[in-house]
Amino acid sequence: MKRLSLVLVALALLLAGCKVDATVTVDVHRDGSGTVTVDVHLDPAAVQAMESGGGKLEDRVRLGDLAKADWKVGTWQRAEDGSAQIQLSKSFTSPDQVAGIVGEINGANGPLRDFTATRDRGVLGTDYSVKGAIDLGAIGTGVTGDADLVAALTNQQVDVGQIDQSLLQQLHDALSVQVVVNLPDGSTTTVSGVPGQRVEVDASHSARDTRRLVLFAVALGLVVLALVVWFGGRGSRRRARARAPIPRFDPHSRR
Repeated sequence: MKRLSLVLVALALLLAGCKVDATVTVDVHRDGSGTVTVDVHLDPAAVQAMESGGGKLEDRVRLGDLAKADWKVGTWQRAEDGSAQIQLSKSFTSPDQVAGIVGEINGANGPLRDFTATRDRGVLGTDYSVKGAIDLGAIGTGVTGDADLVAALTNQQVDVGQIDQSLLQQLHDALSVQVVVNLPDGSTTTVSGVPGQRVEVDASHSARDTRRLVLFAVALGLVVLALVVWFGGRGSRRRARARAPIPRFDPHSRR
């Protein structure tokens, strides 16, 4: 499958001096389901460059492989200033699926690293967490990992390392990435990538179940009451025995 990160890399490399912005949003619902959404935005210069020679964004940027992987792929939306954006999304039924979905769009060379999502149900509530990182210092062009491309460039006496470094610099200048996490309590955590650095993403929320809290308080109260009654009863019995007269022994009494 052609991962979205490869598409973004291609765009950034082709559009030197332009801007490609990607926002990845993770929405987690109370039952643990949710959606991963990716919004890609091209500035006016990027759109003009992509459509030079009479081409269309729809033809130049192919996302059919993502659609085959159950991603909902939108259409390019154009703004009056000449910019354009597209949205892609994929739903999940369990937080355990988030890591795999992020991996589908990120690939080996993308900026999204170590993403996990959890939903832990406890006695008194549920804990939600989404963690990971945006590492713009770890992104790559994928050039050196393509054996056929390396061989072809080497046969043409091209310095593959130099080409890779030049393209990587263009990629760093063109691409920006942001991650947004929305948790069931309504809180939003937004983290923006920093060129050349790793920035952690850490969003968490503990949802307390009021019904469970009330039931726990009632149960605890009943336990305390039972203990009071039990120990109070034992104390009353001891005091009753202490007040009772001591039987006297009469040697002349008949049995």
